Amino acid sequence: MHNIWHIAYEVSRYTNYSFFRYDNERNAIWLKDAKRQALMCLSGHHIPEGELDAERYYLENMNHLFSQNMAISLIENFHISEQPHVKKHRENGTRIIQKGVVDARSIVNNPFFKMDLQYKKPKDAAYYQRRLMSRHPFEKFMIKFTPMTYLLVCINLIVFLFNLAAIHLWDSYNLTYTLALSHYNVIAGDFYRLLSSSFLHITVDHFLFNIFALYILGKFVESIFGGWRLLIAYIITGITSSLFSLMFIAEGISLGASGAVYGLLAVIVVHLLINGRLGAKLLLQIAAVFIVVSLFSQLISNVNHYAHLGGLLFGALIGVLYHPKKFRAKWHIIALALLVGLSILSYIVMQQKESAHPFNAKAMEHIESGEYGTALDILNASIRTNNDTAGTYHVLGLIAEYHGDMEQAQHFHELSWEMDPGDEQVVTHRLMQLRKERNYEEMERILSNFNPDSIKNPQLKSIAEEFDNG
Repeated sequence: MHNIWHIAYEVSRYTNYSFFRYDNERNAIWLKDAKRQALMCLSGHHIPEGELDAERYYLENMNHLFSQNMAISLIENFHISEQPHVKKHRENGTRIIQKGVVDARSIVNNPFFKMDLQYKKPKDAAYYQRRLMSRHPFEKFMIKFTPMTYLLVCINLIVFLFNLAAIHLWDSYNLTYTLALSHYNVIAGDFYRLLSSSFLHITVDHFLFNIFALYILGKFVESIFGGWRLLIAYIITGITSSLFSLMFIAEGISLGASGAVYGLLAVIVVHLLINGRLGAKLLLQIAAVFIVVSLFSQLISNVNHYAHLGGLLFGALIGVLYHPKKFRAKWHIIALALLVGLSILSYIVMQQKESAHPFNAKAMEHIESGEYGTALDILNASIRTNNDTAGTYHVLGLIAEYHGDMEQAQHFHELSWEMDPGDEQVVTHRLMQLRKERNYEEMERILSNFNPDSIKNPQLKSIAEEFDNG
Protein backbone atom coordinates (compact mmCIF):
# COMPACT_ATOMS: atom_id res chain seq x y z
CA MET A 1 0.00 0.00 0.00
CA HIS A 2 1.34 3.45 -0.90
CA ASN A 3 1.89 5.91 1.92
CA ILE A 4 -0.54 8.82 2.07
CA TRP A 5 2.13 11.40 1.23
CA HIS A 6 2.97 9.56 -1.98
CA ILE A 7 -0.70 9.45 -2.96
CA ALA A 8 -1.18 13.16 -2.18
CA TYR A 9 1.94 14.02 -4.17
CA GLU A 10 0.73 12.15 -7.25
CA VAL A 11 -2.76 13.68 -6.92
CA SER A 12 -1.21 17.16 -6.88
CA ARG A 13 0.84 16.28 -9.98
CA TYR A 14 -2.12 15.22 -12.10
CA THR A 15 -4.80 17.64 -10.89
CA ASN A 16 -5.11 21.31 -9.98
CA TYR A 17 -5.01 20.43 -6.30
CA SER A 18 -2.08 21.63 -4.18
CA PHE A 19 -1.15 21.14 -0.54
CA PHE A 20 -3.35 23.00 1.95
CA ARG A 21 -3.07 21.47 5.42
CA TYR A 22 -1.99 18.34 7.30
CA ASP A 23 -4.08 17.07 10.21
CA ASN A 24 -1.54 15.10 12.24
CA GLU A 25 -4.12 13.83 14.75
CA ARG A 26 -6.19 12.07 12.07
CA ASN A 27 -3.31 11.52 9.63
CA ALA A 28 -5.28 13.37 6.93
CA ILE A 29 -3.88 15.54 4.14
CA TRP A 30 -6.00 18.38 2.81
CA LEU A 31 -5.49 19.60 -0.76
CA LYS A 32 -7.01 22.74 -2.32
CA ASP A 33 -8.16 23.66 -5.83
CA ALA A 34 -8.69 27.42 -5.65
CA LYS A 35 -10.22 27.72 -9.11
CA ARG A 36 -12.96 25.18 -8.35
CA GLN A 37 -13.30 26.30 -4.72
CA ALA A 38 -12.79 22.64 -3.85
CA LEU A 39 -11.00 20.75 -1.09
CA MET A 40 -9.85 17.14 -1.07
CA CYS A 41 -9.24 15.21 2.13
CA LEU A 42 -7.08 12.07 1.92
CA SER A 43 -7.41 9.88 4.99
CA GLY A 44 -4.37 7.79 5.73
CA HIS A 45 -6.18 4.98 7.47
CA HIS A 46 -8.91 2.46 6.81
CA ILE A 47 -12.39 3.69 7.79
CA PRO A 48 -14.93 0.93 8.45
CA GLU A 49 -18.56 1.52 7.56
CA GLY A 50 -19.53 2.05 11.20
CA GLU A 51 -17.22 5.09 11.46
CA LEU A 52 -18.45 6.89 8.34
CA ASP A 53 -20.81 9.10 10.35
CA ALA A 54 -17.93 10.20 12.59
CA GLU A 55 -15.90 10.97 9.47
CA ARG A 56 -18.83 12.98 8.13
CA TYR A 57 -18.99 15.11 11.30
CA TYR A 58 -15.26 15.70 11.02
CA LEU A 59 -15.66 16.92 7.42
CA GLU A 60 -18.54 19.20 8.39
CA ASN A 61 -16.54 20.70 11.24
CA MET A 62 -13.57 21.33 8.96
CA ASN A 63 -15.89 22.88 6.36
CA HIS A 64 -17.20 25.27 9.00
CA LEU A 65 -13.63 26.14 10.03
CA PHE A 66 -12.21 26.66 6.53
CA SER A 67 -15.25 28.47 5.12
CA GLN A 68 -14.62 31.38 7.49
CA ASN A 69 -11.63 32.40 5.34
CA MET A 70 -12.46 31.00 1.90
CA ALA A 71 -15.41 30.03 -0.30
CA ILE A 72 -15.91 26.26 -0.49
CA SER A 73 -18.30 24.60 -2.91
CA LEU A 74 -17.01 21.01 -2.75
CA ILE A 75 -15.24 18.70 -0.31
CA GLU A 76 -14.14 15.26 -1.52
CA ASN A 77 -13.01 12.74 1.04
CA PHE A 78 -11.11 9.59 -0.01
CA HIS A 79 -10.41 6.76 2.36
CA ILE A 80 -9.48 3.10 2.06
CA SER A 81 -12.42 0.72 2.22
CA GLU A 82 -13.01 -2.98 1.70
CA GLN A 83 -15.79 -2.18 -0.78
CA PRO A 84 -16.02 0.95 -2.94
CA HIS A 85 -18.87 3.25 -1.96
CA VAL A 86 -19.98 6.88 -2.33
CA LYS A 87 -22.01 8.98 0.10
CA LYS A 88 -23.12 12.53 -0.72
CA HIS A 89 -24.76 15.26 1.33
CA ARG A 90 -24.79 19.05 1.68
CA GLU A 91 -23.79 21.20 4.61
CA ASN A 92 -24.28 24.99 4.45
CA GLY A 93 -24.20 25.03 0.66
CA THR A 94 -21.12 22.82 0.40
CA ARG A 95 -21.31 19.44 -1.32
CA ILE A 96 -19.53 16.82 0.76
CA ILE A 97 -18.70 13.54 -0.97
CA GLN A 98 -17.28 10.57 0.93
CA LYS A 99 -15.65 8.00 -1.33
CA GLY A 100 -14.39 4.66 -0.16
CA VAL A 101 -11.77 3.20 -2.53
CA VAL A 102 -10.13 -0.19 -2.57
CA ASP A 103 -7.14 1.04 -4.58
CA ALA A 104 -5.67 4.55 -4.53
CA ARG A 105 -5.31 4.41 -8.32
CA SER A 106 -9.03 5.07 -8.66
CA ILE A 107 -8.78 8.51 -7.01
CA VAL A 108 -7.73 10.26 -10.23
CA ASN A 109 -8.98 9.22 -13.65
CA ASN A 110 -5.69 9.65 -15.47
CA PRO A 111 -3.72 6.74 -16.99
CA PHE A 112 -0.36 8.29 -16.10
CA PHE A 113 -1.47 8.69 -12.47
CA LYS A 114 -2.40 5.03 -12.37
CA MET A 115 0.90 3.97 -13.97
CA ASP A 116 2.97 6.06 -11.57
CA LEU A 117 1.29 4.51 -8.54
CA GLN A 118 1.57 1.01 -10.00
CA TYR A 119 5.03 0.94 -11.56
CA LYS A 120 7.13 3.82 -10.21
CA LYS A 121 9.40 2.79 -7.37
CA PRO A 122 8.20 4.86 -4.37
CA LYS A 123 10.52 6.97 -2.24
CA ASP A 124 10.23 7.48 1.49
CA ALA A 125 7.34 9.53 2.89
CA ALA A 126 9.65 12.40 3.95
CA TYR A 127 10.63 13.04 0.30
CA TYR A 128 7.00 13.41 -0.82
CA GLN A 129 6.11 15.47 2.24
CA ARG A 130 8.98 17.90 1.60
CA ARG A 131 8.10 18.31 -2.10
CA LEU A 132 4.38 18.64 -1.44
CA MET A 133 4.63 21.17 1.38
CA SER A 134 7.18 23.42 -0.35
CA ARG A 135 5.94 27.00 -0.71
CA HIS A 136 8.53 27.98 -3.30
CA PRO A 137 6.72 28.76 -6.59
CA PHE A 138 9.16 26.83 -8.77
CA GLU A 139 9.10 23.81 -6.47
CA LYS A 140 5.30 23.91 -6.34
CA PHE A 141 4.79 23.97 -10.09
CA MET A 142 7.68 21.74 -11.16
CA ILE A 143 5.95 18.68 -9.73
CA LYS A 144 2.89 19.18 -11.96
CA PHE A 145 2.14 16.90 -14.90
CA THR A 146 2.18 19.27 -17.90
CA PRO A 147 1.41 17.44 -21.18
CA MET A 148 1.45 20.56 -23.38
CA THR A 149 4.98 21.35 -22.22
CA TYR A 150 6.03 17.81 -23.03
CA LEU A 151 4.38 18.11 -26.45
CA LEU A 152 6.28 21.33 -27.28
CA VAL A 153 9.53 19.75 -26.13
CA CYS A 154 8.83 16.66 -28.28
CA ILE A 155 8.06 18.74 -31.41
CA ASN A 156 11.31 20.65 -30.94
CA LEU A 157 13.17 17.37 -30.39
CA ILE A 158 11.72 15.70 -33.51
CA VAL A 159 12.51 18.69 -35.74
CA PHE A 160 16.01 18.89 -34.26
CA LEU A 161 16.74 15.19 -34.84
CA PHE A 162 15.49 15.32 -38.43
CA ASN A 163 17.60 18.42 -39.09
CA LEU A 164 20.64 16.94 -37.36
CA ALA A 165 20.34 13.77 -39.45
CA ALA A 166 19.95 15.78 -42.66
CA ILE A 167 23.07 17.83 -41.89
CA HIS A 168 25.40 15.07 -40.70
CA LEU A 169 24.17 12.09 -42.71
CA TRP A 170 23.22 13.68 -46.02
CA ASP A 171 25.12 16.98 -45.74
CA SER A 172 21.87 18.79 -46.45
CA TYR A 173 20.73 22.11 -45.00
CA ASN A 174 17.43 22.03 -46.88
CA LEU A 175 15.30 21.71 -43.73
CA THR A 176 17.24 24.50 -42.05
CA TYR A 177 16.77 26.91 -44.93
CA THR A 178 13.12 25.89 -45.37
CA LEU A 179 12.10 26.57 -41.73
CA ALA A 180 14.52 29.30 -40.63
CA LEU A 181 13.53 32.95 -40.23
CA SER A 182 14.65 35.05 -43.20
CA HIS A 183 13.63 38.62 -43.98
CA TYR A 184 13.84 37.97 -47.70
CA ASN A 185 11.60 34.88 -47.56
CA VAL A 186 9.04 36.40 -45.19
CA ILE A 187 8.72 39.44 -47.46
CA ALA A 188 8.25 37.01 -50.35
CA GLY A 189 5.25 35.46 -48.54
CA ASP A 190 6.72 32.65 -46.42
CA PHE A 191 4.97 33.86 -43.26
CA TYR A 192 5.05 30.37 -41.74
CA ARG A 193 8.75 31.00 -41.00
CA LEU A 194 7.74 33.44 -38.26
CA LEU A 195 6.64 30.39 -36.25
CA SER A 196 8.55 27.45 -37.74
CA SER A 197 11.88 29.05 -36.75
CA SER A 198 10.79 28.72 -33.10
CA PHE A 199 10.98 24.92 -33.42
CA LEU A 200 14.31 24.79 -35.27
CA HIS A 201 17.83 24.30 -33.87
CA ILE A 202 21.13 23.25 -35.42
CA THR A 203 23.72 22.70 -32.70
CA VAL A 204 23.29 20.35 -29.75
CA ASP A 205 24.22 22.96 -27.13
CA HIS A 206 21.78 25.51 -28.60
CA PHE A 207 18.98 22.92 -28.57
CA LEU A 208 19.66 21.64 -25.05
CA PHE A 209 19.84 25.10 -23.53
CA ASN A 210 16.61 26.32 -25.14
CA ILE A 211 14.74 23.10 -24.35
CA PHE A 212 15.90 23.12 -20.74
CA ALA A 213 14.52 26.66 -20.39
CA LEU A 214 11.31 25.71 -22.26
CA TYR A 215 10.78 22.71 -19.96
CA ILE A 216 11.07 24.75 -16.75
CA LEU A 217 9.19 27.85 -17.88
CA GLY A 218 6.60 25.81 -19.79
CA LYS A 219 5.74 23.74 -16.71
CA PHE A 220 5.38 26.92 -14.69
CA VAL A 221 3.06 28.63 -17.21
CA GLU A 222 1.01 25.49 -17.88
CA SER A 223 0.55 24.76 -14.16
CA ILE A 224 -0.80 28.27 -13.61
CA PHE A 225 -2.81 28.95 -16.77
CA GLY A 226 -3.36 25.54 -18.39
CA GLY A 227 -2.02 23.78 -21.46
CA TRP A 228 -3.92 25.71 -24.12
CA ARG A 229 -2.83 29.08 -22.77
CA LEU A 230 0.76 27.86 -22.73
CA LEU A 231 0.44 26.87 -26.39
CA ILE A 232 -1.15 30.21 -27.29
CA ALA A 233 1.59 32.13 -25.45
CA TYR A 234 4.33 30.08 -27.16
CA ILE A 235 2.85 30.58 -30.62
CA ILE A 236 2.08 34.29 -30.23
CA THR A 237 5.45 35.22 -28.69
CA GLY A 238 7.24 33.01 -31.21
CA ILE A 239 5.57 34.82 -34.12
CA THR A 240 5.70 38.35 -32.70
CA SER A 241 9.32 38.08 -31.50
CA SER A 242 10.32 36.95 -34.99
CA LEU A 243 8.35 39.78 -36.57
CA PHE A 244 9.85 42.28 -34.13
CA SER A 245 13.39 41.16 -34.94
CA LEU A 246 12.84 41.62 -38.69
CA MET A 247 12.49 45.36 -38.09
CA PHE A 248 16.21 45.40 -37.29
CA ILE A 249 17.72 42.33 -38.99
CA ALA A 250 17.22 42.07 -42.73
CA GLU A 251 20.13 39.81 -43.70
CA GLY A 252 20.93 36.19 -42.94
CA ILE A 253 18.74 33.68 -41.13
CA SER A 254 17.86 33.10 -37.48
CA LEU A 255 16.31 30.21 -35.63
CA GLY A 256 15.63 28.82 -32.16
CA ALA A 257 12.95 28.78 -29.47
CA SER A 258 14.56 31.54 -27.40
CA GLY A 259 12.13 34.29 -28.53
CA ALA A 260 9.17 32.23 -27.30
CA VAL A 261 11.11 31.16 -24.18
CA TYR A 262 11.74 34.79 -23.25
CA GLY A 263 8.03 35.38 -23.82
CA LEU A 264 7.14 32.67 -21.30
CA LEU A 265 9.62 34.18 -18.84
CA ALA A 266 7.84 37.53 -19.12
CA VAL A 267 4.43 35.88 -18.53
CA ILE A 268 5.78 34.34 -15.32
CA VAL A 269 7.35 37.59 -14.08
CA VAL A 270 4.08 39.47 -14.63
CA HIS A 271 2.20 36.75 -12.71
CA LEU A 272 4.62 36.92 -9.77
CA LEU A 273 4.50 40.73 -9.70
CA ILE A 274 0.71 40.83 -9.78
CA ASN A 275 0.36 38.30 -6.98
CA GLY A 276 3.06 39.88 -4.82
CA ARG A 277 5.23 36.77 -4.87
CA LEU A 278 8.34 38.31 -6.41
CA GLY A 279 10.44 38.49 -3.27
CA ALA A 280 14.13 39.38 -3.13
CA LYS A 281 15.27 35.75 -3.22
CA LEU A 282 13.06 34.80 -6.17
CA LEU A 283 13.98 38.01 -7.99
CA LEU A 284 17.67 37.14 -7.64
CA GLN A 285 17.01 33.63 -8.96
CA ILE A 286 15.14 34.94 -12.02
CA ALA A 287 17.86 37.55 -12.59
CA ALA A 288 20.51 34.81 -12.36
CA VAL A 289 18.67 32.72 -14.97
CA PHE A 290 18.33 35.76 -17.22
CA ILE A 291 22.06 36.57 -16.90
CA VAL A 292 23.07 32.97 -17.59
CA VAL A 293 20.83 32.90 -20.67
CA SER A 294 22.35 36.16 -21.92
CA LEU A 295 25.94 35.06 -21.26
CA PHE A 296 25.38 31.68 -22.88
CA SER A 297 23.86 33.39 -25.89
CA GLN A 298 27.15 35.18 -26.46
CA LEU A 299 28.78 31.82 -27.16
CA ILE A 300 26.42 31.21 -30.06
CA SER A 301 27.14 33.03 -33.29
CA ASN A 302 24.51 35.27 -34.87
CA VAL A 303 22.37 35.58 -31.73
CA ASN A 304 19.08 37.36 -32.45
CA HIS A 305 18.90 39.61 -29.38
CA TYR A 306 16.03 41.54 -30.95
CA ALA A 307 13.92 38.36 -30.84
CA HIS A 308 14.72 38.06 -27.12
CA LEU A 309 13.66 41.66 -26.53
CA GLY A 310 10.49 41.17 -28.58
CA GLY A 311 9.68 37.99 -26.66
CA LEU A 312 9.95 39.83 -23.33
CA LEU A 313 7.83 42.72 -24.58
CA PHE A 314 5.00 40.68 -26.09
CA GLY A 315 5.15 38.11 -23.28
CA ALA A 316 4.55 40.87 -20.72
CA LEU A 317 1.48 42.03 -22.65
CA ILE A 318 0.13 38.48 -22.77
CA GLY A 319 0.81 38.21 -19.03
CA VAL A 320 -1.52 41.17 -18.46
CA LEU A 321 -4.21 39.62 -20.67
CA TYR A 322 -3.94 36.35 -18.74
CA HIS A 323 -5.07 38.07 -15.51
CA PRO A 324 -8.61 39.33 -16.25
CA LYS A 325 -9.52 39.69 -12.57
CA LYS A 326 -6.37 41.54 -11.54
CA PHE A 327 -6.68 44.52 -13.90
CA ARG A 328 -9.44 46.86 -14.89
CA ALA A 329 -10.92 46.43 -18.34
CA LYS A 330 -9.10 49.49 -19.71
CA TRP A 331 -5.71 47.90 -18.99
CA HIS A 332 -6.66 44.78 -20.91
CA ILE A 333 -7.79 46.95 -23.82
CA ILE A 334 -4.48 48.84 -23.70
CA ALA A 335 -2.47 45.60 -23.55
CA LEU A 336 -4.40 44.11 -26.47
CA ALA A 337 -4.07 47.34 -28.47
CA LEU A 338 -0.31 47.39 -27.86
CA LEU A 339 -0.02 43.74 -28.81
CA VAL A 340 -1.82 44.27 -32.11
CA GLY A 341 -0.37 47.73 -32.76
CA LEU A 342 3.26 46.70 -32.21
CA SER A 343 2.73 43.65 -34.44
CA ILE A 344 1.36 45.85 -37.23
CA LEU A 345 4.17 48.37 -36.75
CA SER A 346 6.75 45.57 -36.94
CA TYR A 347 5.18 44.31 -40.15
CA ILE A 348 5.12 47.80 -41.75
CA VAL A 349 8.75 48.56 -40.85
CA MET A 350 9.81 45.09 -42.00
CA GLN A 351 8.15 45.64 -45.38
CA GLN A 352 10.12 48.84 -45.94
CA LYS A 353 13.49 47.12 -45.58
CA GLU A 354 15.33 45.41 -48.44
CA SER A 355 17.29 42.20 -48.16
CA ALA A 356 19.25 39.73 -50.22
CA HIS A 357 18.24 36.12 -50.68
CA PRO A 358 19.97 34.20 -47.83
CA PHE A 359 21.10 31.39 -50.17
CA ASN A 360 22.65 33.81 -52.63
CA ALA A 361 24.26 35.94 -49.92
CA LYS A 362 25.79 32.86 -48.30
CA ALA A 363 27.01 31.58 -51.65
CA MET A 364 28.66 34.94 -52.38
CA GLU A 365 30.46 34.81 -49.03
CA HIS A 366 31.96 31.44 -49.99
CA ILE A 367 32.89 32.69 -53.47
CA GLU A 368 34.73 35.67 -51.94
CA SER A 369 36.61 33.14 -49.78
CA GLY A 370 37.44 31.03 -52.83
CA GLU A 371 35.15 28.17 -51.73
CA TYR A 372 33.38 27.67 -55.05
CA GLY A 373 32.35 24.07 -54.37
CA THR A 374 30.55 25.02 -51.18
CA ALA A 375 28.88 27.93 -52.94
CA LEU A 376 27.68 25.60 -55.69
CA ASP A 377 26.20 23.19 -53.13
CA ILE A 378 24.26 26.04 -51.52
CA LEU A 379 22.89 27.23 -54.85
CA ASN A 380 21.85 23.72 -55.85
CA ALA A 381 20.04 23.39 -52.51
CA SER A 382 18.26 26.66 -53.31
CA ILE A 383 17.06 25.26 -56.66
CA ARG A 384 15.99 21.92 -55.15
CA THR A 385 13.83 23.66 -52.53
CA ASN A 386 12.29 26.07 -55.08
CA ASN A 387 14.07 29.01 -53.49
CA ASP A 388 15.91 30.02 -56.66
CA THR A 389 15.84 33.63 -57.82
CA ALA A 390 17.51 35.72 -60.51
CA GLY A 391 20.39 36.19 -58.09
CA THR A 392 20.81 32.40 -57.84
CA TYR A 393 21.57 32.10 -61.56
CA HIS A 394 23.70 35.24 -61.49
CA VAL A 395 25.97 33.60 -58.88
CA LEU A 396 25.96 30.35 -60.87
CA GLY A 397 27.16 32.39 -63.83
CA LEU A 398 30.04 33.75 -61.74
CA ILE A 399 31.04 30.20 -60.74
CA ALA A 400 30.92 29.11 -64.38
CA GLU A 401 33.14 32.08 -65.30
CA TYR A 402 35.64 31.01 -62.64
CA HIS A 403 35.80 27.53 -64.17
CA GLY A 404 36.24 29.00 -67.64
CA ASP A 405 32.93 27.76 -69.04
CA MET A 406 31.91 31.04 -70.68
CA GLU A 407 29.05 29.48 -72.66
CA GLN A 408 27.44 28.15 -69.48
CA ALA A 409 28.12 31.45 -67.75
CA GLN A 410 26.38 33.35 -70.53
CA HIS A 411 23.39 31.00 -70.27
CA PHE A 412 23.04 31.59 -66.53
CA HIS A 413 23.39 35.36 -66.86
CA GLU A 414 20.76 35.49 -69.58
CA LEU A 415 18.44 33.38 -67.46
CA SER A 416 18.92 35.67 -64.46
CA TRP A 417 18.18 38.73 -66.63
CA GLU A 418 14.97 37.15 -67.94
CA MET A 419 13.81 36.27 -64.42
CA ASP A 420 14.32 39.74 -62.90
CA PRO A 421 15.71 42.67 -64.96
CA GLY A 422 15.30 44.83 -61.86
CA ASP A 423 17.77 42.91 -59.66
CA GLU A 424 20.63 45.35 -59.07
CA GLN A 425 23.34 42.67 -59.07
CA VAL A 426 22.03 41.26 -62.34
CA VAL A 427 21.75 44.74 -63.87
CA THR A 428 25.29 45.63 -62.76
CA HIS A 429 26.75 42.56 -64.46
CA ARG A 430 24.78 43.20 -67.63
CA LEU A 431 25.91 46.85 -67.80
CA MET A 432 29.53 45.83 -67.38
CA GLN A 433 29.17 43.38 -70.27
CA LEU A 434 27.51 46.06 -72.44
CA ARG A 435 30.30 48.50 -71.59
CA LYS A 436 32.87 45.98 -72.79
CA GLU A 437 30.88 45.70 -76.02
CA ARG A 438 30.62 49.54 -76.17
CA ASN A 439 26.85 49.22 -76.45
CA TYR A 440 26.15 52.58 -74.77
CA GLU A 441 22.69 52.89 -76.30
CA GLU A 442 21.47 49.74 -74.51
CA MET A 443 23.16 50.90 -71.32
CA GLU A 444 21.27 54.17 -71.51
CA ARG A 445 17.99 52.32 -72.07
CA ILE A 446 18.53 50.11 -69.01
CA LEU A 447 19.68 52.96 -66.75
CA SER A 448 16.67 55.04 -67.73
CA ASN A 449 14.59 52.66 -65.60
CA PHE A 450 16.56 53.55 -62.45
CA ASN A 451 16.69 56.61 -60.25
CA PRO A 452 20.38 57.03 -59.25
CA ASP A 453 19.35 58.32 -55.80
CA SER A 454 17.41 55.12 -55.02
CA ILE A 455 20.08 52.64 -56.15
CA LYS A 456 21.42 50.54 -53.27
CA ASN A 457 24.20 48.60 -55.01
CA PRO A 458 27.34 50.82 -54.81
CA GLN A 459 28.83 49.46 -58.05
CA LEU A 460 25.61 50.06 -59.97
CA LYS A 461 25.33 53.51 -58.45
CA SER A 462 28.86 54.30 -59.56
CA ILE A 463 28.16 53.13 -63.12
CA ALA A 464 24.96 55.22 -63.26
CA GLU A 465 26.72 58.36 -62.01
CA GLU A 466 29.65 57.79 -64.33
CA PHE A 467 27.31 57.33 -67.27
CA ASP A 468 25.41 60.54 -66.42
CA ASN A 469 28.61 62.55 -66.12
CA GLY A 470 29.93 61.10 -69.34
